[in-house]
Formats: sequence, structure tokens, C-alpha cells
Amino acid sequence: MMSRRLGSCIQTALLYVHSFRPLLAHTYTETERMIQTDPEALTTTADKLRYCRHARGLEQQEVAAYVTLHRGTYAGYETSGTRDYYPLDKLSSLAKLFEVPLDYLLDDYNRFLYEGQGWQVRALRERMGLSRREFADQFGVWTTTVRDWETDSVRMTRQTWEKLFRS
Repeated sequence: MMSRRLGSCIQTALLYVHSFRPLLAHTYTETERMIQTDPEALTTTADKLRYCRHARGLEQQEVAAYVTLHRGTYAGYETSGTRDYYPLDKLSSLAKLFEVPLDYLLDDYNRFLYEGQGWQVRALRERMGLSRREFADQFGVWTTTVRDWETDSVRMTRQTWEKLFRS
């Protein structure tokens, strides 16, 4: 602030207001740790999202606003073990914001979903030489569930995907 005396009055004027986000110590440490990580070594979508956000110097609130999510919802996107499935429209927006290919953000389970769960389930069943009923019986699910997976009517859970495709 600048002040000057004009006769019996004191005139003050605001010269400049500088605003900046304070960088908290834990945020700085986390950013430093994330930036030193090899991005190709990351396997989960949560870790990849967290890495990309730190690499761009963005806060969760800024990213959440960009993809029209509540900050808490986006925080769940970055927390490993919290979320299995990521909506394609949100991941596409995040890939655009972070300037990375959508495929980079996908983990194996989400890649399975986006590349066509239905034909992959059917191909597995046919390789095993099983009817829908036999396949359902072998994996302890309803025949209608197998049909719904094959027609992409119902999304397969990560737990079931791991049982069928990871064992």
C-alpha cells in the first residue's frame, strides 16, 4: 500500500495484489516423488491419473472441474483400490487435459471393457468349447449373466474378470 499526506488527510492507494496458491509441504513432497516415477512402470489407472496431474502441476479441484466431477469423486479416481471402472467419457476428457493417449490411462481391466467385453467373453467360451450353460456352471454364474456379458448388456466386475482371464 502506498500512503501520502495531503494537508490534514492521508490518502492511501492499493498498488498491487499478488495471489498464489500456497504449496503445502506434503503436496510438494508427493509431487516430487510422483515426478521421479517412471510413467511406464505405472499399471493402475489411479496411479496414471495421479502421475499425469502432478506432471501438469494441477490440483484435484482443477482436474475435477475440467471433467465436471465433484472433487471427492475425482479423488476416488486417484486412490488405488477405490474404483475399478472409469467412465469412458471422463477418461477421454482426462486424456485430452493431460495430453496423453486414452490407451495410456487404461489398466488391463478397463482396456478389456473398452475393447469389447462381449466378444472377448464369447471367444473365451468358444475356445473352451463350452455352451453358455456349461460356461456358466463352470464359473458359478447364471446363464443369463453370460448372455448379458456377451451382448455387453452388463459390465463384468473386476473380480470376475480376474477369475476368468487372469487365472
